[in-house]
Amino acid sequence: MTTRAILLLSAFLLLGGCKQDVESISLPEFIQDWTQDQRSDEQVIWDGLVGNWYGSLVREDGSRHQWLNRHYADGTYEVDFQTVSTNGRVSFSRETGQWGAAGGIYFTIFRGWLYGDEFEPSDPSDAFNYDAYRMLKLQSDLVIYESLKTKTRYEARRVPEGFRIPAPDEETGI
Repeated sequence: MTTRAILLLSAFLLLGGCKQDVESISLPEFIQDWTQDQRSDEQVIWDGLVGNWYGSLVREDGSRHQWLNRHYADGTYEVDFQTVSTNGRVSFSRETGQWGAAGGIYFTIFRGWLYGDEFEPSDPSDAFNYDAYRMLKLQSDLVIYESLKTKTRYEARRVPEGFRIPAPDEETGI
């Protein structure tokens, strides 16, 4: 190796080690065995998530956050959110996007807001619009998942078509 090559390699290694803009993250090792049985398991999970799911949680600030998520078999979703603040103010939004599940991870890609028949797209370059969750439990009537970003746990119950988010003073019966 020539002296010039050694100097260039040394400079590259030194400069390459100086960049600290992004924290190093370690991901769990995931080995996928692409056998027919594995694909069948993935399809069972996918089919299990299709449908209507209602969840509710109380945030640290005391506000109540509720959602009704409609997962469609084509991988799209619509979700209604209702938040009741501690002073009783109610806010509502409807979002749409794509969802999926693979390797024990449930993920969503937020595409935009729905205002009646109007669609307002989100910015696809905004990293905030992509979420991933570790699936902790999936049963025919219950799903529990945890945000990989915030570690917040969410629990949702399967609900029938036509179910609506209860008014703030109503009980769900779920």
